[in-house]
Amino acid sequence: MQSRNKFVVTISGIILLVFVWIYWVSTNSDTENPTMMAYLTIDEIVASESQARVKMGGIIQAGSIVIDKSDQLKATFVIEQDESSLEVSYYGSRPDLFKDGIEVIVEGSLKGNIFVADIVQTKCASRYEGDLREETADAGNAL
Repeated sequence: MQSRNKFVVTISGIILLVFVWIYWVSTNSDTENPTMMAYLTIDEIVASESQARVKMGGIIQAGSIVIDKSDQLKATFVIEQDESSLEVSYYGSRPDLFKDGIEVIVEGSLKGNIFVADIVQTKCASRYEGDLREETADAGNAL
């Protein structure tokens, strides 16, 4: 075989492997550790009554954060989306920006009427966005 043919066969094989891997990752149906997860609204989660693992986002309701006095890692809070709200139970270290009125994304499943989260992420506060834009503008003017 000529070296050009070997090159074409090798590149074709690599491309085929990449497509097979992408297909496998997107269709893996492992329910314990899914590769892709649904991002649902509160209404969709409550209506489905499913215990499948999902992601959900919303704003932490003011005054709803309750941290257990005997175990500082245990917290409950309420997430609001439009007119809907849902209580969330979480056990673990909380992000630095975790407070009332901040936008969060939680990952877990619905158990009864409580969303049990094992991952909580805060979205970057919008107050930082203005500061970053100003710094970028100043850096561009310095050039």
